Amino acid sequence: MVILDTTKIKDINLSLSERPAIPTPERDTEHIDIQGRHGSLTKKYGFKDIPYSLTFDFLEDTPFKQAFRKAKIVFFKAKKLSFEDDPDIFYMIKSVEIEDALNDVLEYGQFTVNFTLAPFAYEVTKLITITSQTTLTNAGYESEPYIKAYAAGTGKIYIGNQVVTVKDINGFIEIDSTMMNAYRKENGLITNLNNHMIGDFPVLVEGRNVIKFDGNITKLEIDPRWRWI
Repeated sequence: MVILDTTKIKDINLSLSERPAIPTPERDTEHIDIQGRHGSLTKKYGFKDIPYSLTFDFLEDTPFKQAFRKAKIVFFKAKKLSFEDDPDIFYMIKSVEIEDALNDVLEYGQFTVNFTLAPFAYEVTKLITITSQTTLTNAGYESEPYIKAYAAGTGKIYIGNQVVTVKDINGFIEIDSTMMNAYRKENGLITNLNNHMIGDFPVLVEGRNVIKFDGNITKLEIDPRWRWI
C-alpha cells in the first residue's frame, strides 16, 4: 500500500492496480571509444532522477469524479512516497503528472500517476547528539548529512579525513550538505552563515565515520540522512 507523506491511499478510497515495482536509479555513465584502445573509456557520474509510474483503482459507493478531485490534491501536495511494507524508507517526490482517468462506470475509475523521484531511497532518521568522539556506521550509500554545531567562537569538525571549520559563531550554525548551505534558523528568521564556514560540505562515506570536534564547539546534532540506491 502506498503512503503519500502521511496519507495512506486507502484513506482516499484508492488501491493499486498491481503490486508496484521497486524503484532503482540509473547511473549517468559515459562510454568513450578511443581508436587503438581495447574497449571504451568509461566515466561514471551521478545518479539520475527516477521516473516511476503507479496505476490506481477506485471502487466505492460514491461517484468517482468527486473522489478523483480530492485525490489529485493529495498527490500534487505530496513530498514523500513510501510503502506500508517498508515503512522506514521513503522516496522524495520532485514532480507529479496525473494522466486522464478512465471512468466507464459511475462508481469505478482508474488513473495513472507519473512520479519523478529523487535518485535515492532515504531512511527515516532522527537527530543524533554528539558530545565526544563518536563513530557512525553508514551501511548504505554515501550520505549528505545535516549538522547543527553549538559554539561560542571558533572550532573544527572532523569527519574521517574531512575537516570543517566554523568561525565566530554565537550560539549555533546549521550545515546542510544536501543544500550546500550554512545558516542559522531562529525564531522564523534565517541568517546566512556561509562566510562563517571553511571547507567542503561533509559527507558520511560508506562504512565507519569517526566524528569529533574541538575549539569552542560544545556539541553537535547530526541527522545522517542515510540513503540507499
